[in-house]
Amino acid sequence: MIVLGSTGSIGVNALIIAKRFGMEIEALVAGKNIALLNEQSKEYHPKYVAIADEKDRHLVKHSEVFVGKEGILELLQKTQSFLVVNALVGFVGLAPSIEALRLGKRLALANKESLVVAGHLLDTSRITPIDSEHFGLWYLLGNRPVSAMTITASGGAFRDTPLAELPRMSFQDALKHPNWSMGAKITIDSATMTNKLFELLEARWLFGCEKLDAII
Repeated sequence: MIVLGSTGSIGVNALIIAKRFGMEIEALVAGKNIALLNEQSKEYHPKYVAIADEKDRHLVKHSEVFVGKEGILELLQKTQSFLVVNALVGFVGLAPSIEALRLGKRLALANKESLVVAGHLLDTSRITPIDSEHFGLWYLLGNRPVSAMTITASGGAFRDTPLAELPRMSFQDALKHPNWSMGAKITIDSATMTNKLFELLEARWLFGCEKLDAII
């Protein structure tokens, strides 16, 4: 198995599950959390690792290190594993999704931007969604036809904030999610409900359903 975004919450949990079921980890891709990547390398013994920044290469305790966006693609091309977990955050996750599918691999996808930006270009028959809402829908639906779909939303940090007070809210206020501890980008996207819009667009391509809604 290949895990892109191994040091984030989804990547960490993917590795826990892989260990539980005795799955071999062939490659790990991380961003700036080199300390955790080194811990994961020691525990899971990947053949390859990749990081975001060349300046961090000397910190990585591994002999096969790839760097940057092109490095991730080169890593994918060298691997033999069939399953790729893409838990990268942001647009950087798009090219690896396209490349994994081009190489004939199965894509376990948590990267929202892949479907939001290029859902019409991806072969969704080889994609398994692994973020919470879409995995739940995928698991429950099976091959049943869908006429309409509603996705739930927590409402983010400003769920209970009166509209009149919203103009006075700060960046730090937006980072105070009521339920989850997440990275800054997804927490801000949650506060502005942008994240839920992304999820509706993802559902459009994953399930072929055009009658979509979200409810808090």
